Amino acid sequence: MTEKRAIVAKRADFGAADLSEIADLARSAGYEVVGELSQSREEDAAYYFGEGKVDELAALVAERDADCVIVDGRLGAYQTYNIGQKLPDGTEVVDRFTLILDIFGQRAQTRKAQLQVELAELRYELPRAEAKASLAKRDERPGFMGLGEYDESREQDIKAQIANIKRELDSIADKEETRREQRRESGFDLVALAGYTNAGKSTLLRRLAADLDVEQNEDLHPDLDATAESEDRLFTTLGTTTRRADTGKRNVLLTDTVGFVSDLPHWLVESFRSTLDSVYRADLVLLVVDASEPVEEIREKLVTCHDTLYERNEAPIVTVFNKIDKVGDEELAEKEAALTALAPSPVAVSGLTGENVDELSARIEAELPPWREERLMLPMTDDTMRVVSWIHDHGHVEREEYENDHVLLEFEAKPDVVEKARSKAADLAPAESA
Repeated sequence: MTEKRAIVAKRADFGAADLSEIADLARSAGYEVVGELSQSREEDAAYYFGEGKVDELAALVAERDADCVIVDGRLGAYQTYNIGQKLPDGTEVVDRFTLILDIFGQRAQTRKAQLQVELAELRYELPRAEAKASLAKRDERPGFMGLGEYDESREQDIKAQIANIKRELDSIADKEETRREQRRESGFDLVALAGYTNAGKSTLLRRLAADLDVEQNEDLHPDLDATAESEDRLFTTLGTTTRRADTGKRNVLLTDTVGFVSDLPHWLVESFRSTLDSVYRADLVLLVVDASEPVEEIREKLVTCHDTLYERNEAPIVTVFNKIDKVGDEELAEKEAALTALAPSPVAVSGLTGENVDELSARIEAELPPWREERLMLPMTDDTMRVVSWIHDHGHVEREEYENDHVLLEFEAKPDVVEKARSKAADLAPAESA
């Protein structure tokens, strides 16, 4: 399929408008970016940009033979119509959030991801449907301003669909929470990767991964390896990918989730709440940032991430400066010093080359909830080796000695695992605990 040719445009209230992110988003959605236009001024109620700038935009569309204009902002229904009226016939007008929803729709593979995309699309459409209803009732002109025919039942249909999707997502979330608790009961610590899209989370996941995926794409056979992608494009990971991480003693499951993107409205973040639950309910969060970006950009992203994470998250957060292969030592030190209030004691790594990943593994183990030390003397019975094997699977055995008719085990494990080990030992016989 031929790529659509797009002009990307952005307005800033003051200062220069940075078009790099919206251009990356457009390319991620499959557009060929053939031109850029920016303006520094307050928003115009009718055209979003100034009317003269829209005329300039129309000329650029004609000159570059573009099919589409992508605006880095949220356009009202009337603004979309007014801009479209100025452009050559057939030119599509897409705003930032329509573009993001398009990308999400392309990436959604699982039922959960598809439901979340549909929910976000409906939440985006609802105020527009309400605007059509209000306009029709006031002016008695259903097709006024190019908003389309008013269907009085559409608003109620959207609300009903939203309610149905939320119920299904809640059901999926309940199952995922049960699975998380089962994993904890099996001795696993849950670590989540969070951060902006293209920070290198998927590459870091692959670097830390110890084996095949633990949590497979629900549409795949469980023996297939559905690994997280690590391409240099936005939103390659929309759903969650969970893999066992090799960090040392601990049994760690590491989950990569959809990346944040700047200037997301609350309704869009809320639509992906069930995906973010894997972050909110983790035992530890690794907040990954791209160390090669300008310090002010990193600062803005850290603030946004903290606002999102601290709203519901109770786990400790470790900031990971990734992509240090692109940054000199002096520059990295300056950035760490400038961001120390937002990122105290960060870990600097390269997911691409593996530099300092061992240090990150050690930090993961140090930040996770502490284990307890235990010493058990197990009598030799028909079931003793089954208990020994279970303790090996759920903790870290420091000492294992066979003495006459007993087995001595010294190990570390999560407190609830220690209690279960004691119970299993007691079931063998009158076990001795030293």
